[in-house]
Amino acid sequence: MHPQSQPAPALPTLGLVSHRTYTVRRSTMLAGLAWLALSTACSGGAGWYILSRDDLAARLIARETTRQYAYEDRISALRADIDRYASRALLDQDGVESRVDELASRQAELESRQSLVAALTDTMQSNGLMSAAKLPLRSQVIKPGEPIRASGVTSFAPILPNKPTPAPETPSLRGADGGGWQSGETPPEPPAKRVDAALTKLDGAMTRTSDAQLAALKDMDETLAATQKRLRSALAETGLDAERLAAPATSAGGMGGPFVPVKLDSSDGAFAATLNALQPRMTSVIRLRGVIDQLPLARPMAGDHDFTSNFGYRTDPFTRGLAMHTGVDFRAETGSPIVATAPGKVVAAEYNGGYGNMVEVEHANGLSTRYAHMSAISVTTGQMVKAGTVVGRVGSTGRSTGPHLHYETRINDEPVDPTRFLRAGGKLLANAL
Repeated sequence: MHPQSQPAPALPTLGLVSHRTYTVRRSTMLAGLAWLALSTACSGGAGWYILSRDDLAARLIARETTRQYAYEDRISALRADIDRYASRALLDQDGVESRVDELASRQAELESRQSLVAALTDTMQSNGLMSAAKLPLRSQVIKPGEPIRASGVTSFAPILPNKPTPAPETPSLRGADGGGWQSGETPPEPPAKRVDAALTKLDGAMTRTSDAQLAALKDMDETLAATQKRLRSALAETGLDAERLAAPATSAGGMGGPFVPVKLDSSDGAFAATLNALQPRMTSVIRLRGVIDQLPLARPMAGDHDFTSNFGYRTDPFTRGLAMHTGVDFRAETGSPIVATAPGKVVAAEYNGGYGNMVEVEHANGLSTRYAHMSAISVTTGQMVKAGTVVGRVGSTGRSTGPHLHYETRINDEPVDPTRFLRAGGKLLANAL
């Protein structure tokens, strides 16, 4: 028999043990879950913000780095442009200096030519070969800053630069993207182009000046050719040999010096060729003009007076026989003035037999003129007279049938027909008009 189980001894009781039951409401649980979800969302958002901010900073740094590289590339490109512009400027400077030297040489040549044109103009004007209305302009030589007149337009010649140094244009930094001039702005013209435009303008002005000088020479040459033809034709009327006649030397008052003729090579251009042809023609015309001025080509009385007797054989008014008449007779009223027909020296002023009161004037080249039958003598022997000087008055002294002027021309004391000289003078006067 198993022993009967004895009950466990009772533990000592220290106090009363109470069991409590807590009841969680449903709303409280939902609120807790909502708070937990909100906390989780805030934590995720904060983490995303932190992570995204780091990525934004990295992108900003990368963008700034890219922009810096772009600026550096742009600066390198601009430096290369500046080097290229500087090299081009040096080349442009060499070209400009070469053009300036060429234009300066042309300007010196134009000034030399202008002095020749002015000298020829003065010579022609002083010798009465060209009127003032036909004189070429003397301000054709281009001087720095002087006005240029061509075809009615006035401009000013630019000043030749001594050392042109066209500075290169430095491009302005308008941004890393290389933006140029803003809309509406006009970029300044590079100095090299401005200098080139000024030199081109000066070159055109010099060309016009050269053409004007050549035109002036050609006009003078044409005038001289026409004058030479007219003078030779007039001398042909007198029957004198123009090549054997010599013009008297004239004094211009305090001028002189060695004769140094201007010699130019005709192959140098039209100007030199025209000048070489013009100079001997001018010399010939001046000599012919000097001879013409010394010939008795003027009429011995003003106005138109009828011839009552011509030069040559005629019936003598007193003997009614054939006789030689050594001059021409002009009908005129007593007291009408009689003038010298050319400059010269009075070699006789007296009563001379059949001539009556007579004046004889000695001219150049063996020529002389006589004025007879005068009622009064107005000059004295040895007196120098000019063409147009009154030498006496019409009368009827000596072997005369009535008041008239007996007029003679003589060559080496041999009488020649005065009408030859009068016709030559009339032709010159008609051509002059």
